[in-house]
Amino acid sequence: MSNSIQHIADNMLSMWEEAIRNPVKMVRIVINPGDEIMIKAFYDYMLAIDSDEEDMVFVLECPFFNPATFSKELLEYVETQIILWNESKKPGNIVFEHIEWKPDYNIEDKENQAMLAVSNFNRLTEILVGDINVKCSFIFDVGEVSDNESCKEWFRQALSLPFHKQMIWGIADIKGFEYFNKFPTLFPHDFISIYPPIDIDGAMEQLAEQAANYDRNDPAASKFRLALIKLMNSVKKGDSAQTDRYSKECLDMALVNVKNDINWLSQFVTVYTILYTDKIIRKDMDAALYFSGKAIESARLGIGKLDPSLAFRLLGNTLFGKGGILVRKSEWTEAAEVYQQAADAYKNCKDYLMQAEALRISGWCWEKKHEDGCAADCYIEGFRLIEKLSSDLIRNSSYPLLLLSLLHNSKRMEILSDDEMEKILSKVLGSDWKDYLYEYKRNLGKRYEPGQ
Repeated sequence: MSNSIQHIADNMLSMWEEAIRNPVKMVRIVINPGDEIMIKAFYDYMLAIDSDEEDMVFVLECPFFNPATFSKELLEYVETQIILWNESKKPGNIVFEHIEWKPDYNIEDKENQAMLAVSNFNRLTEILVGDINVKCSFIFDVGEVSDNESCKEWFRQALSLPFHKQMIWGIADIKGFEYFNKFPTLFPHDFISIYPPIDIDGAMEQLAEQAANYDRNDPAASKFRLALIKLMNSVKKGDSAQTDRYSKECLDMALVNVKNDINWLSQFVTVYTILYTDKIIRKDMDAALYFSGKAIESARLGIGKLDPSLAFRLLGNTLFGKGGILVRKSEWTEAAEVYQQAADAYKNCKDYLMQAEALRISGWCWEKKHEDGCAADCYIEGFRLIEKLSSDLIRNSSYPLLLLSLLHNSKRMEILSDDEMEKILSKVLGSDWKDYLYEYKRNLGKRYEPGQ
């Protein structure tokens, strides 16, 4: 861990240790949006065998899908970690003790779904630290949450139960998106929040600066990375003067280096992408279009010079970016044409999933203009790519939305019959493919809608 990152982790660990000196059940670590990477690093730091953390720590990487099964999933996760600990080879300087613990799944309370986890973790804490003066911490790295209210209720039920005096639970919350902001009031003596001062942007600048100073193999790339990080940080802070300064610095460096190494073309694309993304966020769509155009110009220069897999993917990505700006401006015809160009670029680098996605959004744009025939052409072109995609890739991507759009298109039957769709999709998705598509849309569809 670098000095700058370790300094942040050390400060977080000090705040954590200060918090758990209190007789509390749970500690909430509140971070700023964008600092999620640091909380992951902190968890790793707590688990490292060479860290200053003396307490027992379990980091529970378990998504929350169902309150009725969450306790069981947590116990299965911890049981797996303990089996790995018991069976793994340890360095010679590690004092090893075999952990004799298995979950008791017979503990049940229909009124409190957290009882199963709390009771078993209480027993594990007693086994691990019951006779020594240290804590046993269970850190919940929940990640994906299917139902925020159910998740909060599960933790509320847990905190209402007796905890072993040496057991601590921990969880992270993000400012502006807090799940647990009411818990300090609900549990004034059992729940505490800490607010570590994380400057991840500054830490990344320090890392890049260290690399620029010590990298003898490619000093130009190191200096560019430093300027690029400063550019991203200036954009994040909304400092237009610094953004102008560092974008010019990055582009000047790229211009010098591209003369000797054509791969530097991709750095022009990177800078312009940062700039047009910033303008989108600030709702300056005309400026965003300008910078997206510059990104496309830079990408086009790579055709015939860079490896096709890189050149056409760069071009497809930049066209995709411009299409998104045109969608926000409700310029549907222009957007549809740009997404079609993106599809052609992805075809040339054989990225068939992105080709299909570009065709899907192009068709969606045509539908906004009530051009159902043009939309059908896009959807069917995307549908013909199905033979180039694996079943797993189809199921775990936005491709089912293209199939739904095709299924409901009023002009589709003129080109593609129900029988042909049935024959192809039943092989790929099974005989109940229609049910699968509707369920997919109900669960995931909204996240893929363009312009949202």
